[in-house]
Amino acid sequence: MSSFLSGLDLTLGTNPPFAVNVTSTDDIVAALRFARENNLRVVVKSTGHDVLGRSDGFGGLEIWLRYFRNGIDFQPAYVSSTGCDATPWTGSAMKLGGAYMWGESYAAARENNVVVVGGGSSTVCSTGGWMQGGGHGPASHTFGLGADQVLEAEVVLANGTLLTANACQNQDLFYANRGGGPGTYGVVLSTTIKAYPQLKATVQNLQIAAKDGASRDTFLDALTTLYTSIPELVEAGFAGYPHWQVDGPAPSFNNFTTAYSHAIYAFNKSQDEVEAAGKFLLDRISNFSDVLFVNSSYVSYPDYWSFFGNTSVDDNPVGLMAASGSRLLDTAAVSNRTTVRSLLDVLAGAPGEFVTNVISLVSGGQVWKDGSDKSSAVLPAWRTAVLHQSVARILSNDISAETWDEVHHDVTYNKIGAMKALAPGMGSYMNEGDALDPDWKASFYGENYDKLLSIKNVYDPESMFYCPTCVGSDMWEADGAGRLCRAS
Repeated sequence: MSSFLSGLDLTLGTNPPFAVNVTSTDDIVAALRFARENNLRVVVKSTGHDVLGRSDGFGGLEIWLRYFRNGIDFQPAYVSSTGCDATPWTGSAMKLGGAYMWGESYAAARENNVVVVGGGSSTVCSTGGWMQGGGHGPASHTFGLGADQVLEAEVVLANGTLLTANACQNQDLFYANRGGGPGTYGVVLSTTIKAYPQLKATVQNLQIAAKDGASRDTFLDALTTLYTSIPELVEAGFAGYPHWQVDGPAPSFNNFTTAYSHAIYAFNKSQDEVEAAGKFLLDRISNFSDVLFVNSSYVSYPDYWSFFGNTSVDDNPVGLMAASGSRLLDTAAVSNRTTVRSLLDVLAGAPGEFVTNVISLVSGGQVWKDGSDKSSAVLPAWRTAVLHQSVARILSNDISAETWDEVHHDVTYNKIGAMKALAPGMGSYMNEGDALDPDWKASFYGENYDKLLSIKNVYDPESMFYCPTCVGSDMWEADGAGRLCRAS
């Protein structure tokens, strides 16, 4: 059998053969002109944090924004660059003038004693696919999704025209760039986002693990109690990123390979208030303490940035092989113990599958409230979801191509399929979705797709911008050499 990675160490793989390290708007315009004159598809890449291959593009031209930087500017009170007064926002704002990583944007926010909504990883680009694809982060429950923070954006179109999009002008482009997907409508040069007053945080830490002799079933029973408690946690103002595994490829903590861990938190409440709000969950889990390892604690932080620095994910530069996907689940999906328990049995995987699961508690709160904003293209399912469930099967680099296909089929049709069956009317966060989702239009865009396609046709009528699972991508097919041809 041939290795899935066979030969890739000697080739470009799926990377574009042409790339322009752009540092000015003129560079971008020139690159687009070259692509247009030579009939090349265009791929937009900033930091390249993309699990769906949207910043790949064999045979195309890559516009690399990593060193496109024109400063980060703080405004104590937001003022539109065009004088637009149609937005109700009167608070602080930050203009992110280039492809800055969130760590750099966070440093500017901290210096000005404000909070901005960004990703959990500091190495993700703050103006790229994260934001254009919706964007969730530690502050999303309180302040909303990343796309809903956007007040204004500067965009270069496929024809080289520079536009400003906000609530007063180019409103359709403004809409599309606020959750309608990356690399599709133009090259985003800058984004102005909302900034908020400081927060204090209190964290509830909880660890659950299967001790010697404890069964998989008992552990999953405890997890069922957790999942069915999530709507109450969200209502109480908790957010965070719990994760769990059964017979995982490496210990989660204390050498436990079957384990659950969370550091969920609430903002601007005293520790006593947070402990009281979270007591119901610990009481329910205590029923399993005789047979499972259960440990809990609380810790408080005086400001958002000390909280973030102690709880954010490690910026590990080493990647891994995985087949992954996700689904947004609403209250109805996690209300029945029997159906939730069945789902967890599927998500846990069979022995030897090495499955990891992440529960993103980032919705509710302001995410739901922002559903009334008609200038947002965020997937409507976000407005009713109580959690975003990600699942991944971790793989070794020497697997065969046949095994890769089998594993991805399992993730797509069994694990994600089980979530679709439980929550058929929901969808998936496109930035952490399944690249092979056969229902990607409904999963990533929902009812917004047709409107977004019409906007795509206005601003990029020749489809110069292309990426898989992006709006309009189904009008093209890639041949064996990676060239794009009109779909029949």
